[in-house]
Amino acid sequence: MDSGCLPETREVLCEHLRVKVCYINPALADQVTDILAGDRTNTEIIDLLKSDTLLEENVEKAVASLSEPDSEVRESLGMALFHSVSILESELCAQVTGMLLELPIPTITQLLNNEEALNEAVIKARGEYLKYIQNEGHTDVPLASPITLSKEKEELGEVIYEKIVSKYPQEAAKLTGMLLQMDYKDLLRVIAEPELLKKKAELAFSVLRAEGEQHH
Repeated sequence: MDSGCLPETREVLCEHLRVKVCYINPALADQVTDILAGDRTNTEIIDLLKSDTLLEENVEKAVASLSEPDSEVRESLGMALFHSVSILESELCAQVTGMLLELPIPTITQLLNNEEALNEAVIKARGEYLKYIQNEGHTDVPLASPITLSKEKEELGEVIYEKIVSKYPQEAAKLTGMLLQMDYKDLLRVIAEPELLKKKAELAFSVLRAEGEQHH
């Protein structure tokens, strides 16, 4: 009966799928939903919606297929990871997030879904970072200094903060930190294009909200 289904039916199914995927993997909900819905009929999507076990298995496979991530995938993961890491490690949040983003995509998503594993990874990364700093002879650098953020990125962060603080007064600082996980050239584009900044800020906010719901 799939051929007789109206386009709206598929849109509704895909939206239901995205909501369920968001509970399993909030950081990559959009990308994973696109993969899952891509080559499936409406009936197959309904099967996924009916079985949490089947859905979780397929979400895992979809994440594994993102072994060659594009910048958008990295961006979404960076935002989610920054938020989760900031809860566990406020002083070296940017540095630790940058280190963890070097891990394979499936590993990062597992960390985002497992607070204990993430905590261990954060402690390990923090230790490695401090060891690196000591070896480089930067022992006089205060821990709270965002060493891995260039001066240019810090300046862009101030601009972004000013642009989003009126819409997100409570979350502006956290959202700015999440957006600063993007590449420098992408940050310049975001600042130059108001619509793009709005879209990225909304994405960061949805990640923040989804992660917050998971921790409650």
